[in-house]
Amino acid sequence: MMKKPLQYIIIDDDQTNNLICSHVIKKFNSNAQVLLFQDPEEALESFLNKNEEKLIGKKQTVVFLDLNMPSISGWEFLEALEKNKPEILSHVEIYILSSSIEDFSEQLKRYPYLAGFLSKPLTKHNLQEIALTKGNSFRGFN
Repeated sequence: MMKKPLQYIIIDDDQTNNLICSHVIKKFNSNAQVLLFQDPEEALESFLNKNEEKLIGKKQTVVFLDLNMPSISGWEFLEALEKNKPEILSHVEIYILSSSIEDFSEQLKRYPYLAGFLSKPLTKHNLQEIALTKGNSFRGFN
């Protein structure tokens, strides 16, 4: 069964990529809420300082996280969440969205809560695969 997530959070310093992601998501699910963070530190502050239910609510939430950003990397973002608010990691599906062609299998061992790795640009096919793969098993406040 394909269950479409209701909220997507994109964390990427590349404004063009954010617009592409937003457009693809809205074409896939016009009812989805899309939160864009061009500044990873602002996104981190949002995750750390807001109550999880306020940020995520009861929605199935997918986070697309870039790795290479100027202020903090995607890895540093994840480490800060792990250290300061690990409980949020069980309420979202986090995908690394990167232009890198690196093999990330070692990082999956280090960050077992990651749902996967996707190459930029985000496509409708990526979203369909996420929805089909996850089905009714989305994390969240159910």
